[in-house]
Amino acid sequence: MPRRPDAELVKTTKFHEIEFLLMRKKTQSELLYGTQVDLTRTLEFLEKYNKDKSEDDKLTLFQIYLTAAIRAITLRPKINRFVSGRRLWQRNRIVISFVVKKDKIEGGEEINAMIEFDPFDTLATVQKIVSKEINEAKYGVNKNEQDVNLTRKMPRFFIRFLFWFLRWTDEHNKPIHAMTKDIPMWSTIFLAHLGSIGVPAIYHHLFEYGTTGILITFGKMFKAQVVDQETEKVDVRKVMEMKVSIDDRIASGSYTGPTIQLMKELIENPEPLVTPPDLTDEQLDKLMLKKYKVERKEREKQRRKERKKQKKQ
Repeated sequence: MPRRPDAELVKTTKFHEIEFLLMRKKTQSELLYGTQVDLTRTLEFLEKYNKDKSEDDKLTLFQIYLTAAIRAITLRPKINRFVSGRRLWQRNRIVISFVVKKDKIEGGEEINAMIEFDPFDTLATVQKIVSKEINEAKYGVNKNEQDVNLTRKMPRFFIRFLFWFLRWTDEHNKPIHAMTKDIPMWSTIFLAHLGSIGVPAIYHHLFEYGTTGILITFGKMFKAQVVDQETEKVDVRKVMEMKVSIDDRIASGSYTGPTIQLMKELIENPEPLVTPPDLTDEQLDKLMLKKYKVERKEREKQRRKERKKQKKQ
């Protein structure tokens, strides 16, 4: 049975496997999903949450977006999958990549941040982790930046060979973690907060390179007429657009659609993100995370024993 150090093989149907042959690349199976997010309650929550907090401890809109993404992955684990070597894999970490702009000006230097999160993370834990990462990216030594600077010293032919080698090892399910751990294309989701530089959301292409099968852009805030679906009352509210590009092979549209909808609802109503999710052992096991693998294997053993007992009875 094929193995990978960064994921576990997912058993799927023959019909699904045929899709991997028909659509061999992400760009051949790319779906685009756009939605408008009402930020009325989000902004009210943010103002209340940040009251009496120091600048270093204040929560940002992007950190709410980020925590909503982590919670959506936690509750909808199939979204943390990718296709490689014409097989379906479940990633064993929750890793989110995003761009950090050192200076919010045109032409300002951009650096990629790549952070591993825990399914029990809350707004408070995400705020601390992200603030630390952004501070290091802006003023410290960024690993991704180090890798880019290293390639500048290499001849062009060697860079081409290096990228071919990374692609080959990944497609043959032998990725080299020491080389891919700081490359943002090997993550669960790539986020781009275009609103931070006053740009509307756009549909961004997926990267053929790496395993990232979801790319989400958040646009700038603007006012729009919103119709209350129950009362049909029309209000002018502050909204932003969220646009998603997703590899259709990782899960059916009937699964990915509600997952994106869940993320939208969590952004609009972030109160549940204040506390950790109340996960059952079964829910945690479905995430197939490496850090909880020992406990999962023990539970699986116990379940097998119980099934054997039931059969004997």
